[in-house]
Amino acid sequence: MITLYTKPNCQPCNAVKRYLTQAGVEYTEEQAQDHIDMLTALGARSAPVVVSGDTVICGFNPAQLKALCDGS
Repeated sequence: MITLYTKPNCQPCNAVKRYLTQAGVEYTEEQAQDHIDMLTALGARSAPVVVSGDTVICGFNPAQLKALCDGS
């Protein structure tokens, strides 16, 4: 399961949502502000943050997203 942590009016967040949707990957979206402590513990400093198992992707990184989608 992929969880995407976003913030409002965030262009990189929208780019990740588009990427995952176009790849046909299901994900759950959460508001980053509701999970600050957990995201900080993961080393995230800005949104978006993609979490799937032990994989954490910060920001819009197409290469990492492709690897994640190909493995799911």
